[in-house]
Amino acid sequence: MNSTDTAKLSILVALTSFVGVGMFVLKNQVQSLEGELDRINLSIQEDVKSIHVLRAEWSHLNSPQRLRNLASKHISLNPVRAEQIINYSELPFSYEQKESDRRLLAQKNINRQAERNRQLKQLVKAQR
Repeated sequence: MNSTDTAKLSILVALTSFVGVGMFVLKNQVQSLEGELDRINLSIQEDVKSIHVLRAEWSHLNSPQRLRNLASKHISLNPVRAEQIINYSELPFSYEQKESDRRLLAQKNINRQAERNRQLKQLVKAQR
């Protein structure tokens, strides 16, 4: 064998070795990426299940009947009484009058409403 054949053979062996090592490294990288992809897909599936459970819990927690029961249990709201309702004309502001006139009118309306509330309370007591 002459030197050119030996050089060709050594280059061919070296090139084959580099390709073999490269293929081995590439195979390991692909396997690593496939493992990571599997972990990510598993995580996505777990998140989808968690979202499904959370949506079910959310719809249970926000059901109107449950909220109505909780509100009646924890919030002590009473029905609106008649003495709490006033007419719009009794509101204490008028845009055409001066500030002092508005204050006087407001005080007069407040006094009138307070007297009306006292009378209604007396009526309620009398009915009991």
